[in-house]
Amino acid sequence: MTSDFLAGLGLSEAERGRIQDLGDSLRVTLLAPITYRHSKLEGERTLTELSLVKTLKGKHLKAMDQAGSGGIAQSLALVGALAGVPAQAMDELDARDMEVVLAVVEPFLPKPRRTGMS
Repeated sequence: MTSDFLAGLGLSEAERGRIQDLGDSLRVTLLAPITYRHSKLEGERTLTELSLVKTLKGKHLKAMDQAGSGGIAQSLALVGALAGVPAQAMDELDARDMEVVLAVVEPFLPKPRRTGMS
């Protein structure tokens, strides 16, 4: 990513260093790996990074709606949908990692439409 974009996110230099632009996605290296079990039939999986698509689609935004009305639940659902990771894995996301991931995703979210008279 360009340093201008990263500088505008309000992240520290160390946090910006954990972000890599892969063209159509962003890779964020996690400080605290996530270990989860995708299903009862599978073994544990460990994630050391999240690859987040840059293009938000309806399915990503629907995941937020399905998470309920809580802001944290909606944020975790969005990150999980963008990374292709199940919701139960996102429950294990460290708060420090969540802060970086949400800062990276925020510029790609649709802006709220203005209502009322201008």
